[in-house]
Amino acid sequence: MKLASISRRVYRAILAVSVATTLAMVMTVLLVNEDLEHTLLDAQFAQERDFILMNHAKDETFIWDTPDLAVAFVPKNEPRPILLPKVFQGLTSNYSAEINRDGDTYLVRIDEVENGVLYLAKSITHFEQREALFSIALVVMALTIFALSLLLAVLSSRRIVKPLKLLSERISSVPVGPNMPRLKLDYNDAELHSIALTFNRFLDELEAYVRREQTLLSLAGHELRTPIAVMSGALDIIESRGQLNEKDKATLLRARKSCDEMTNNVNILLKLARRDPGKPTQVLIDVAEVAQKVVEDLRVSHNAGDRVKLSALGPLIVQADAAMLSMLLRNLIQNAVQHTRHEVRVTISDGFVDVEDQGGGLKADEQAILMGRQRIASDDRFVSGLGLYVVTLMAERLGWRLDVSQTDQNGTRIRITPPPSCLPSA
Repeated sequence: MKLASISRRVYRAILAVSVATTLAMVMTVLLVNEDLEHTLLDAQFAQERDFILMNHAKDETFIWDTPDLAVAFVPKNEPRPILLPKVFQGLTSNYSAEINRDGDTYLVRIDEVENGVLYLAKSITHFEQREALFSIALVVMALTIFALSLLLAVLSSRRIVKPLKLLSERISSVPVGPNMPRLKLDYNDAELHSIALTFNRFLDELEAYVRREQTLLSLAGHELRTPIAVMSGALDIIESRGQLNEKDKATLLRARKSCDEMTNNVNILLKLARRDPGKPTQVLIDVAEVAQKVVEDLRVSHNAGDRVKLSALGPLIVQADAAMLSMLLRNLIQNAVQHTRHEVRVTISDGFVDVEDQGGGLKADEQAILMGRQRIASDDRFVSGLGLYVVTLMAERLGWRLDVSQTDQNGTRIRITPPPSCLPSA
């Protein structure tokens, strides 16, 4: 989605208002000027007509032809003179309009009066020339106003948006941490001052929330580690008594492995929840061996039986945290086993690991969680327990790319790909 700039929107709004105002002004001036011109000419024309009718319109033909004024009077029942002024030639009686003759503009009226026909033509060329000059001046003025409007729009948009940009930069520069600096409240605009004040209150609440979460994590870490340590100590005591047969020893060994795995899982989950920036311990790992151990454990703990098929098409040796990689594969495969009833195929190649099931496909919320676009479902609960969420966190922490290459009614295929930096040859 392309975001619009506030500065550009303000610039366009100011420019549009200025242009609309200029056009309205130009149209109004032209209309008023045209009306004034016609009113003035009609008044002068009426005065000259009345003067001629009072003094020259008698019972004989009268012709007066000058560059600025042409007058002719023909008494009733007399033929039209052949030598009428050129401006009247070709015109009929009861004619009233503007005409052009030899580059000059005339206002012509031919009226039938009581005792004859009156021909009257007045040159308005100087009015037209003045009108042309006035139009040119009006265009120049409009262009000047338009140029000033452009400048005003640019300066005003920058002036209006500058405090917003300053506020945005200050918010962007706030570092994420336990003690985040507060924004300055040195704004003259009440709205920006309110935004900064609200953001500072939000930081106060956020820091209080983070402190509460850290306290809960510390308590949870203690409460989780203590029973695991008790179970581990109890296993040591049982083993030290030396009263176990071979079957009991195998059971004890399985319990110890589960206890150690639980310890690793708790440590990893707490580290992820605390967003510990430290790098995991990097060792060379054969992904096929880790996957094989995960599959064997799931056959016992989740009654997977022979549903999980492991195929190694090529060796995949990576440098990563063993416990975290094991937990990633476990959650990925376990999620497929728990939510499908058919075969689950795990394919290891020399550049990726595919986990493919034959279920009904992932929901939109589940896909969004796996791709890191969402952490909780739309109904404010985690989707499918911690499985998918842990997979996303593990992949992110290891730096592995996670792709949903297929999800439909025929099943889902999830691919995890280690970065080149994790490969020993890189």
